[in-house]
Amino acid sequence: MANVLILEPWHRGSHRRWVEGWKARSKHSIKVVDGSDTGWRRSLITAPSLFAAELDRTAGDVDALIASTPIDLATVFGLLDRATPRPPTLLYMHESQIGYPPGPKGGQAYRGIIADWASIMSADRVAVASRFHAELLRQKLPTFIENLIKGAGARLEVVLEDIRVLPIGIETSGTTNATTEGCLKVLWNHRWSHDKGPNEFVHAMLKLASEAFQFEIFALGDVERSGIKAHKRLKRDLCDRLAICGPRNRVEYQAILHASDLVVSTAHHDFFGVAISEAIASGARPVLPRRLAYPELVPSQLHSELLYEGSLEDALRPQLVLDRSALHTHRGATQEHVAAFDWLNVAPRYDSFIDEMISSFR
Repeated sequence: MANVLILEPWHRGSHRRWVEGWKARSKHSIKVVDGSDTGWRRSLITAPSLFAAELDRTAGDVDALIASTPIDLATVFGLLDRATPRPPTLLYMHESQIGYPPGPKGGQAYRGIIADWASIMSADRVAVASRFHAELLRQKLPTFIENLIKGAGARLEVVLEDIRVLPIGIETSGTTNATTEGCLKVLWNHRWSHDKGPNEFVHAMLKLASEAFQFEIFALGDVERSGIKAHKRLKRDLCDRLAICGPRNRVEYQAILHASDLVVSTAHHDFFGVAISEAIASGARPVLPRRLAYPELVPSQLHSELLYEGSLEDALRPQLVLDRSALHTHRGATQEHVAAFDWLNVAPRYDSFIDEMISSFR
């Protein structure tokens, strides 16, 4: 059993569940140090000193270090006491700033992109949650860095050749399919943020409602500034279709997943898709764009049926006229596919990777 220390700048939401899920299933002793709770940009500045102080304090007691993005790992190591040994280090990239679509005001998060690059070069191993994310980094980050520093992109390419895919674990136990009555339930369980495409979702729901399709909407997720207008429009113009609206506690959330018939996405950013995976595990039929990491979340032989190109409303029309027995024809196959992401299956992969990393540095 190894002593594993996780540096987690954003110990909330899916990041917290990632830590807790692995910790509960791991053979290793896992401790987490959480950073600033004031947003990822500020965390890049404030968290390194906190993390370095913890490493100085526990010097010699840590067998493996896990640095969770967004983090400035290079600065963490630069702030260490010169006498503090640096443990074998895995950079786990939940996200990378190079992959985010431009914000409502345009532009890229250059400070975050540079921190990602420096962190990758500072770590001993790098892992991401999906093949999509791994390929995105290989395709885009070296070019970006090479344009800043001649020769640095080529060195980065070599490091990214060895990137490992370790999916985020989910809980699939207790996901028995609920008996649902009435019209079909359409689930949106994403953040209300520009990168998730909330305007496209609301537009699709309004279009389908105007065409007299029968459905109810379960609209979950925190509302961020860039999603406020879309959320207000949903509540104002689709109040008669809106059965559930707003975030729920974990128990209520899981019950809503069980009651959902269709889980949809219009996202332009999703490096894995925890929310979608959990909904599929609970029995919802996915209606997902054929992009990002979504093709990895459904069986390849069902891509033509479960992934769409074009608009969400066009993808939903054929589904909304089906009865439930026809709609859920592929439920067993989709649930079996995401069962591979259950922590019972994923945690041993994480543990083996940590064992391998430690042994290679002895």
